[in-house]
Amino acid sequence: MASVLLEWNPDLPDPWPGGYGPAVAAVNDGGTFRRSMPLMAGRPPVAGTEVWLLLCGSQGMQRGLVGHGVVVPPGSADAVTVDFDRLLPLGEQVPASLLEEDVPNLPRVGGAVPVPSASMPALRRLWSGFLGAEPDPLSPPPGTLAAEALGLQRTNSHEHDAEARRLCLAFHGNCCAACGLVPSQRYGPGTEALMQVHHLVPGTDLPGGYALDPVSDLVPLCPTCHAVAHTRVPVPYTPAEVRGLLAAAPDAAARAAGGDAVVVGSLVSPEQQQALEDAARLRGLR
Repeated sequence: MASVLLEWNPDLPDPWPGGYGPAVAAVNDGGTFRRSMPLMAGRPPVAGTEVWLLLCGSQGMQRGLVGHGVVVPPGSADAVTVDFDRLLPLGEQVPASLLEEDVPNLPRVGGAVPVPSASMPALRRLWSGFLGAEPDPLSPPPGTLAAEALGLQRTNSHEHDAEARRLCLAFHGNCCAACGLVPSQRYGPGTEALMQVHHLVPGTDLPGGYALDPVSDLVPLCPTCHAVAHTRVPVPYTPAEVRGLLAAAPDAAARAAGGDAVVVGSLVSPEQQQALEDAARLRGLR
């Protein structure tokens, strides 16, 4: 897929529909934001072209890379329609100095300027390193992989509600309710985002319009235990049943080897224990 650099000068009277801030918020929630971008010069890119939005000043001075998207129809001779899938807040863009240092062959912008294919690997590395890991580290940020390396798939929003996950972990803590794993204790800082959340009541059993309670309906599970829980259908294993599987498997292996069983886990802090007890009381189990 072809890629172009596209200028945007926030100093000019060219407001985003509803403002740039809401556009950033919409994209950060995992969606896209469609906007018609005026072309100051250059040939309009065709649909499917990758767009890198470059922030510029009133004197044409580059301020840095601020967004990524894809050209969609309709277009015109003096404007292009873009579905932006990543927008950075003003002031948090990739600095122009880094662009010049890490991607030295980028052309000067004067409208929609094609990016040389030889420059794309360096540009993607810079963009990826600047953004860092996503909440789901296996889901690459937009722009970090070429289009041919990506494919569209349906997302289970029932299991991937970012706000519900945040509230659940804020209450219960970042400790797997099945195996006791605390990612930051096992793997170090920066791995807290690995923890997932599991619905205690299967989605198939919830009535239409059900209002989810992140505290009483969700529990933290590490990716492995979460996947194991869903190996049973239609009713997934509960965290307690997954703990039973963990306990039974080493016992079986130990008996076969004639040795003793060992279950690896971690100590629950007083705060984590208190959170579990509070959640149990809210669910009416205490």
